[in-house]
Amino acid sequence: MSDQALLREILDAQLETVCRFRADGTILFVNRAYARSLGREPEELTGQNLWNFVSHEDHQHVSQMLERLTPQHPELTIENRFEAATGARWTLWRNHALEFDEAGRWHVAQSTGIDITERKLLEEQLELLVGELNHRVKNTLMVVQAMAHQTFRGASLPAAPVGTFNERLAALSAAHDALSRTNWAGVPLAEIVRHGLLILGHGDARLHFSGPDVIVSSTATVSLVMVLHELATNALKYGALSVADGQVSVVWSVTAAGEVEICWQERGGPRVIAPVRKGFGSRLVSEAVPRQLGGSVQLDYDPDGVRCVLTIPGQTGMITEMTGGAASQDVTDD
Repeated sequence: MSDQALLREILDAQLETVCRFRADGTILFVNRAYARSLGREPEELTGQNLWNFVSHEDHQHVSQMLERLTPQHPELTIENRFEAATGARWTLWRNHALEFDEAGRWHVAQSTGIDITERKLLEEQLELLVGELNHRVKNTLMVVQAMAHQTFRGASLPAAPVGTFNERLAALSAAHDALSRTNWAGVPLAEIVRHGLLILGHGDARLHFSGPDVIVSSTATVSLVMVLHELATNALKYGALSVADGQVSVVWSVTAAGEVEICWQERGGPRVIAPVRKGFGSRLVSEAVPRQLGGSVQLDYDPDGVRCVLTIPGQTGMITEMTGGAASQDVTDD
C-alpha cells in the first residue's frame, strides 16, 4: 500500500469529520465520516463549497471567527450548526490554518469536527431549568417579604427590627439577582461588593472599593453579599459611616496560594468599642465564611476603626475564574 493510500485509509478510519478547504469555502478534501454525515461519497464533495453545509444562521459567526486565524494564532475552535443529511447538527470544529499569504491572510485551512448536539440540548434544558429556578426563588422572596409586611403591620413591634429584616431580605434578593444574570455560573467580586453595600445607596463618596477582576462561584456569592451587608449596616449605624467624615474601604487581592482576601477597613468614625455580646449580624460575619466556604475571618475592633479580613480558599473551588483586569471605583460609579 502506498503512503498516500495508507494516509487516506487512516483519515477514513477517523470517527471525527475532517475537511480541508480554501478561504472561499472550496472543499479540497473530506474524509469518509464527513461525507457519510451528508449521505454522500468523499469524491462527490471535492470542489463543492462548505458554506452549503453551514446553517445559514451561523454564516456570519463562523466567518468572523475564521478571520481570526493568523500565523501567530493559526488554531481556534468554533461551535456551529452543520446541515447533515438527518438535519442540522451542532458540531464542534477544531480549525487549523495551513497556508498564509505574505499579508498574513490564510488561504487553506483544515477542520476536524465532533457532534455535540446532545450536549447542546442538555445545555438548553439546563438553561430552562435555571430560569425556572430563578423565577421561583424570586417569587418566594417576594412572598416572604409580603408575609413579613402583613405579619408586622399594626403589631406593637419596634420599627427598627422590622426594617433590619427587610434590609437583609433585600440583600439576599440582590445576591440571587446577580446569580440569575450569570445563570449561577459565578459573579464578579466587584458586583458582589456592590450588592452587599446596597443599603448605603448611591452617591456616597465615603466608600471606595478596589481589587483585581475575580469571578466568585455561586456557592460563595450569597454568603459574601450577606456578610458585606452586615458590615455595611453596622458601619452605617455605629461605625465610620455614622458620621460625615468617616471612610470605608473594601480592598481585595489574590494571594500566592490562590486565596482571595477581602479587607474591610473603617476610618474616621466614632471610637470603636467591642460589643459585649454577639447578635445575629456579628455571628453571621464571624461564622458564615468559615462554615459555608471553609475560609477564615479576622474581625478586629480597633479603636480607630473596625477591620475585617475575609479569606476564601481558592483550592475549594470557590474561586472559579480570574482575569487580568482590575475593578476600582466609588459607589458613585454604580
